[in-house]
Amino acid sequence: MNRREFLQLGLGSAAFCAAGCRSMLANAKKPIALQLWSINKLMWKEDPAKTFAKIREIGFDGVEFAGYGDRSAKDIRKLLQDAGLRGMGSHLCGDDQFSGDGLKRNLDFMAEAGIESCASAWADYDTAEGWIKFGVLMGKAAETAQKWGIPVSVHNHCHEFTKKYDGVYAWDLIYKEASPLLQQQLDTSQVVNPGLDCVERIQKYPGRNFCIHMKENVPSTWGFFGVPPDDGGALVPWDDVIAAVEADPSFRWYVIECERKPDSYIPAQKNFEFLKARI
Repeated sequence: MNRREFLQLGLGSAAFCAAGCRSMLANAKKPIALQLWSINKLMWKEDPAKTFAKIREIGFDGVEFAGYGDRSAKDIRKLLQDAGLRGMGSHLCGDDQFSGDGLKRNLDFMAEAGIESCASAWADYDTAEGWIKFGVLMGKAAETAQKWGIPVSVHNHCHEFTKKYDGVYAWDLIYKEASPLLQQQLDTSQVVNPGLDCVERIQKYPGRNFCIHMKENVPSTWGFFGVPPDDGGALVPWDDVIAAVEADPSFRWYVIECERKPDSYIPAQKNFEFLKARI
């Protein structure tokens, strides 16, 4: 075998290995995080080390923060590492958190703490221009955060799909002029509740579905997935949602959120078991 043949064999093997690695990543089961607002009556009010240990014991791979309980980035990293959890993301609120020095402070904190992404938790505007400007701001934040390797998303509530301007949903105005790096963090409950199709909403922005919030629509008393809502509203089509996000190569994380019993781990555990059995 001469040098050229040797190199060609090596390149062929490398290409084969790369293709195999891509295939393995595509088929790997996506991790599941718990949005910590789900247990807001417990989080930071008890020993957070024990709380994180319980979350890991249930089976979760990570957590999404909704505040840090006045802990430092170093403290947060240690809590995650000791529990064997990943910092899937963090919810932040306010335009100032996604621009200028506020954005840089947040990105530095997350990088030190080991938090992998962030999302705008809430926004509301009264004009189409307001929504478009918000999208542009968030897109610029996503471009800046790329230097830290941190994806930036916008989380929806119902009003982004009940407010329309010249027939266009407020949600779509956010993405009208935004950087293609800006991700969407759809909340299944708050897509189904206003009467929209979760699958259509996932597929409308391919490559922008880094994570998705899994939450039942207007849930029953305990907020268990698959249990009919108390008011008779529509159920989230879980199997269809899972198939749609799994088909998007940008998708990385499921995030379970349950809001009805924030002083109990039971909804988190039951919903984890429901989802884990389907992915």
